[in-house]
Amino acid sequence: MPEPKPKSLAWKLAEVGGEVGKIAKDGWNANQKYKFVKESDVSAAISPLLAERHIFLWSDEVERSEHEVFKTQNNAIMWKVMVRVAYQFIDGETGEVTPIQHRWGDGADTSDKALPKAQSMSLKYFLLKTFLLSTGTDDAEADEKVDKAAAAAGAAKGPVTVGKSAVPGAGRGGKSSLVTAAQVSEIVKLVTKLKLDASAFSNIIHKVSGLDTEGKTGKELLASLTSDQAAGIVTALMAMDTFDETEEALGAPEEAAQGGITVAEDEPDDVPVV
Repeated sequence: MPEPKPKSLAWKLAEVGGEVGKIAKDGWNANQKYKFVKESDVSAAISPLLAERHIFLWSDEVERSEHEVFKTQNNAIMWKVMVRVAYQFIDGETGEVTPIQHRWGDGADTSDKALPKAQSMSLKYFLLKTFLLSTGTDDAEADEKVDKAAAAAGAAKGPVTVGKSAVPGAGRGGKSSLVTAAQVSEIVKLVTKLKLDASAFSNIIHKVSGLDTEGKTGKELLASLTSDQAAGIVTALMAMDTFDETEEALGAPEEAAQGGITVAEDEPDDVPVV
């Protein structure tokens, strides 16, 4: 009697996805108060199912970049690392392989954890998307905080003037070049949420806008921004706010001094905006 024909690799991978079904959000970011799926939980759910079917997941980092995000008051550097990793499933029973796929991942840290965070992010989302695993409420289109930040950045050009009406920084029929109230409010909220001290905040403004920030308060810096510069700062702060979804929450740098910037949430009214 002939031996049964081995299942195809695609068949086996489909079985794995069907058995896992859903991954619970058991991770908790205490600093930013949200749940997330841990890479270790995803790997623990999928790895034994692959092993049962003699499937090996090959991976290789093919590209990496890193850059300084900001420096804390105590000179600790927050690094952001991005990696591109190649993945391929290999069937140990038949030798069949899947096409090589690539997945990006990024991570940030003030010590040596930025790289492993980026690698974990890449692997986690490769497995989640490959096996179509549900995590509950991960839909990017449902991310309201990103929409709010986009709305603030979208206001970058300011209000349009009509006819002979005029506002500071705007020409006839043109758009304001000054920072808007919506942008100031969004920047203050993000800086407060990220717990950035005055030094870190000034450093970010300098890197994004090129302004000389020495000796200036946060309020003075905000007042000196153009709408385009403010939009860039909103984007940079939003990127920092969404860096960490790995099992170790990024939070505020431990080395940073406690206390906020000199601009409180009730102060933007004094900034000359349109």
